[in-house]
Amino acid sequence: MSVLSRVRIKRPFHYWRKRWVWLFPVVGIALLLVLWGLGRGLGVGRDVVWARIQRSGVWRVGMDPSFPPFEELDPATGQPVGLDVELVRAIADRWGVRAEIVGVGFDQLVDAVAAHRVDSAVSGLPVFPYRAREVSFSQPYVEAGVVLAVPQGSPIRSTDDLAGRRVAAEWGSEGDAQARALQRRLNGKLELLLRESPDAALAAVIAGEADAAAVDAVSLALFDQAGELVIVGEPLYSNPYVIVVPANAPRLLAAVNQALADLTRDGTLAELKRRWLGPQAR
Repeated sequence: MSVLSRVRIKRPFHYWRKRWVWLFPVVGIALLLVLWGLGRGLGVGRDVVWARIQRSGVWRVGMDPSFPPFEELDPATGQPVGLDVELVRAIADRWGVRAEIVGVGFDQLVDAVAAHRVDSAVSGLPVFPYRAREVSFSQPYVEAGVVLAVPQGSPIRSTDDLAGRRVAAEWGSEGDAQARALQRRLNGKLELLLRESPDAALAAVIAGEADAAAVDAVSLALFDQAGELVIVGEPLYSNPYVIVVPANAPRLLAAVNQALADLTRDGTLAELKRRWLGPQAR
């Protein structure tokens, strides 16, 4: 072997430092891949709620049957009936499972879902942002917020047409608050008529005492003469009803949202709302 081949070439320190620098990201990525594989093996990230529903063939749904027409007990049979009941069964049919309705007090519904005492809650529930770390919320299936109702054939097409008009609302309600906000926006060029109930506010429109009513969409849908009124514009205040699932059940949430989309697309959801809430339901 030649003398030259035996000479040890000394590299400066910064040379080795540069070579180690590019190795760090490679080692980091490899470590993450190993941890990810271990996580999968240990079941981390799995949706145990959806897996149990698929395995047992039962979807446990919490419901407070005291809110007609969404849910109530049929006096003849003692069984829950209503829009939410039929919606839950329609979703369960899509999945090929059985819906088991579990009676839970309204104030305890979200806690029951978070504690996994039920798989979901469907009971005229709005979104509770402060509970978002414990539960997840589906896409809306009913709009229950404040809307502007006017008589059929009214020239009012939106809130921009309310200057110089009279708007009825239930005293102290969200409709009252929204009507007062409109009054301020129109610099007082709006007369507010306060009534004792949503029905009384709507009746004022039918009687010609008011040009429009600011009421919640459910009250309008259930009003006896709702067919003589129409909703104009977007909700003054949005308050959609949603399905609640555990925060650690992403596959269940995706399945619920897909079922709602399918039921909307094929007209099933619209038919349920028409049957239980009338033609004004959104």
